[in-house]
Amino acid sequence: MYEGFNIGSFLLGLPLGLAITGIILLISWRIGKKQRRYDERYQTIHRQARSYSWFATTAAVLIGWLIAILMEGPGPAFFILTAIWAVHMLSYTIGAAVASRNN
Repeated sequence: MYEGFNIGSFLLGLPLGLAITGIILLISWRIGKKQRRYDERYQTIHRQARSYSWFATTAAVLIGWLIAILMEGPGPAFFILTAIWAVHMLSYTIGAAVASRNN
């Protein structure tokens, strides 16, 4: 299954790729800051987009959960989706608590 896969190359390339991505993101963020891209309107639009995305993810996980339990029964896929659901809901709870404390 892993024929031709060199773990050494992967372990050297992964940090390099992450560093390059970080540098590109930093440069684009600084340029955006100078052009005033991240104003109140930008924040409001992206806050609303994240809210819609959260609801879509919730629906997708629930549908996947239902399919996993109906097709396979309580197998690994069901428990993986249950863990994803728990992380999803826990992150929402923590985010709501932080937002409530800040406002």
